[in-house]
Amino acid sequence: MALDPGTLEQYRLKLRYKVRWHLGSSCPDVDDVVQESLTRFLRAVQEEKIRKPESAGAFLSGICNNVIQEYRRGVSREAVSNSDTKTPERAAAPETDGLELREAIAVALSRLPQRDQDILRAFFVEGKSKEEICLSMGLSDGQFRVALFRAKGRFRENYYREVKQK
Repeated sequence: MALDPGTLEQYRLKLRYKVRWHLGSSCPDVDDVVQESLTRFLRAVQEEKIRKPESAGAFLSGICNNVIQEYRRGVSREAVSNSDTKTPERAAAPETDGLELREAIAVALSRLPQRDQDILRAFFVEGKSKEEICLSMGLSDGQFRVALFRAKGRFRENYYREVKQK
């Protein structure tokens, strides 16, 4: 079964509409769900797992339904695990001076992988635009969003750990 770029683009647009319908238009991971659905579909096409090529659209829709359900389970799992962890009411006590705060930030940042450090420094400290960071690090827009989100989460965990120890 051969797919031309026009057909793939039509599938992508229809999937995007479907995912936005099911997850909401404000969901930040719409493009990720669409991409995962298309990836699984193309893998199935390469491995010739589609029994009826004339029903490729329905097959893709089924794959998309599965990816949407996996996404929802993952989000609900994260929400439960995040509510179990007790976050401090304040990141730093009022009597903490600027030097201790800077030290906690430096330690939390140093525990991150180098890529996370580079992204966070460029975006928050140096004030570079998303486009500049993507160009310098060779990232697409979607990859940048995911990398920034994960880096902020890892930093937050390290920072709270550091503050608790003091």
